[in-house]
Amino acid sequence: PFHAIDARARFADVVLRPFAEAYRQGLTPIPCLACNHEIKLGDLLRTARSLGAALATGHYARKVTHGGRAALARPVYRARDQTYWLYGTPAADIDDLVLPLGEIDKPLVRALARRAGLSVAAKPDSQEICFVHDGDHAAVVERMGGRGAAGELFDERGQALRRHDGVHRFTVGQRRGTCVSSPVAGERRYVVDVDGQSGRVVLGGQGALMVRRVRAAPLRLAQPLACWPEVVQLQVRARHAAQAARWRLVDDGIELNVEQPIRGVALGQAAVCWDGDVLLGGGILVERDGLWPRSQALAPRTG
Repeated sequence: PFHAIDARARFADVVLRPFAEAYRQGLTPIPCLACNHEIKLGDLLRTARSLGAALATGHYARKVTHGGRAALARPVYRARDQTYWLYGTPAADIDDLVLPLGEIDKPLVRALARRAGLSVAAKPDSQEICFVHDGDHAAVVERMGGRGAAGELFDERGQALRRHDGVHRFTVGQRRGTCVSSPVAGERRYVVDVDGQSGRVVLGGQGALMVRRVRAAPLRLAQPLACWPEVVQLQVRARHAAQAARWRLVDDGIELNVEQPIRGVALGQAAVCWDGDVLLGGGILVERDGLWPRSQALAPRTG
């Protein structure tokens, strides 16, 4: 039999509204994380269990055994690795998942779809959020009831550059859309910090984007901490290369220190850890220490 779940209201509550609110706070959220944790591997998995069934998904990830427990690992086809978005999946849930794409590559998937007469066989690959068209996340935020705080763009020295109409239009690492003309000393300028409360957005060069320490919370475990090595492989964006990092527990989260600086860490994204190919867990980025003094540009002005 075919079973359908009406998840529209739930999707709005746990994905759409938190997405808009995070941008209004000056963060850079990942709605796919909430969708996977709460809807796909939450509501759908519970429904499958109630029917005595397993849940098959189209994620590019593999099921393996790690330390005697079920674990998720990077897929054979690394170009489509989706384990980053599954970082909070506990071992108890992995047992009830079926991941048929983990051992095959995308060209073979397309060939199988063509053989079955499925129209999606020719569908172009997309990295976009499913409800954000043409990368215009600001339009989605505004449709959902408001803008982030308006304020000013500053350079790293605290010099005001121009007014802007909302922090929801900016994310760390962004270069286009700042409407600030020429680079300083021949160097392109990027968004390096967003203060959702005051509305201050700071622009700087490449060096101002580099970060050595991050903190993520709450920590969600895919594998028990006893299975974590002293040095893990860390990613702070889905398409970033993994970096070696040392970790320690801090309150309800985790602090990670990298040997080589990471570029463009945006609060609201996720810090996700692996042991080789095996997914260990992660959390939402709530703090970062960079290689430039943020205090001058973000300090309240006087006079």
